[in-house]
Amino acid sequence: MFQRNWEDDDWKTLIHTISRRNCILMLGPDASPGKVNGQIRPLTEILANELAEKVKAKIEARKIDPGDLLQVAHYYCMEAGRNGLEAKVEMFYEERLQLTSDFHNDLAALPFYFAITAYPDRMFYNALREAGREPVTQGYNFRGAASGMVTMGSIEAPLLFNLYGCIDEPESLVLTENDLLDFLIAVVSGNPPLPKNVVSELHAVNKSFLFLGFGFKHWYLRVLLHVLKGDKKEAHSFALEEFPQDEKEFQRTILFFQEGDCKIHFYNKELKSFVKELRERYEKEEGPVTPGKEVKPPPVDKEEVDAAEGPTVFICHTSENKEFAGFLYVKLKGEGFNPWLDKESLRGGDEWDEVIEKAIEKEIDYVVILQSRELVKKFEGYVIKEINMALDRQETFRRGIRFIIPVRIDDSPLLEELEHLHTIDLSARENVGELIKTIRRDQMKRKGDL
Repeated sequence: MFQRNWEDDDWKTLIHTISRRNCILMLGPDASPGKVNGQIRPLTEILANELAEKVKAKIEARKIDPGDLLQVAHYYCMEAGRNGLEAKVEMFYEERLQLTSDFHNDLAALPFYFAITAYPDRMFYNALREAGREPVTQGYNFRGAASGMVTMGSIEAPLLFNLYGCIDEPESLVLTENDLLDFLIAVVSGNPPLPKNVVSELHAVNKSFLFLGFGFKHWYLRVLLHVLKGDKKEAHSFALEEFPQDEKEFQRTILFFQEGDCKIHFYNKELKSFVKELRERYEKEEGPVTPGKEVKPPPVDKEEVDAAEGPTVFICHTSENKEFAGFLYVKLKGEGFNPWLDKESLRGGDEWDEVIEKAIEKEIDYVVILQSRELVKKFEGYVIKEINMALDRQETFRRGIRFIIPVRIDDSPLLEELEHLHTIDLSARENVGELIKTIRRDQMKRKGDL
């Protein structure tokens, strides 16, 4: 069998790659385990089995594997329609919304900043939250419009990119064989394209992939890996798979990747024990990962640090950007500021309108507006009212003193009413230090120290 034995040099290479932020995690369907009748099986297989019960006669007549989601879902869709299939899948994952595992907890202890996920469960997301990190989820919709840019992840706030669609957009999910073909055509043709910065990150020649349970036995991964430029890497990638009983076809698959330009090393190892050992070795060599350790503001003068006396910062955002708002809240709090976020700052029984209006008009030192595609689409709503109240108060400040600070979190244009204000680009979260520095400098101006 064409497989490598895992050696000490492999561990050292992988740990070095992860610690240097040069490893992109690729989580496949076999990396999302569930339990049925005391047995651990991939969630996709459990879902396929549930769908198979409705079309049992058809799949038995055609000798289809009841654990093959793409094929079983195809016949389920013929029976129940696309809406029926989406409803069933949505219910399946909603019932497992809080699910995680020891495997995912060990992964969450490692400093991955970016992960591609092949199926829409929240197991890794939940584990990251439990580890004190703030993951951001985005996805590709092969039936949708171009998504432009997404916010690239950091160690504190990893980006989880659902390549095969998101559960909150059921039409985006790759569920059937026909969906898969349409998905591959969309990805290869770039219509719609994957987000530009995601593509850039995947294409970087110095990045390695760590494939966990991705399913290299499937032919279509050859197409997908070509699109992701896996054959253009300077560094080796690693793939851990459960090797099938029928090894002949898998041997040909491995030869395709190993003898070509893909530089992928294959290992037949049990995922849970592998990740557990990887965590232990990483922490022994590099130490435990501490959320917030990676993202640091640029150095500032001692006078600037001394000038910071915990200004109150109102974070103005749409509901769609609440994850980014939460990330910013944590960062500002860690810098000694007093961030004001509706879910954190409102107490039970507070009158929403009255409290926020009073805060913006009298109590807030700065209003940070998260400029995004979602905000541009708003023509009315409470977030617009907040912006208008902030603009009214901005008029009371002397020229050169900041009150409203727009921050761009994607590639959207600025709101027309904010175009005259200096904007900070936070589409890369590591730039949060620029916002902190800007507020501190303005504090010094207000005190007459500049």
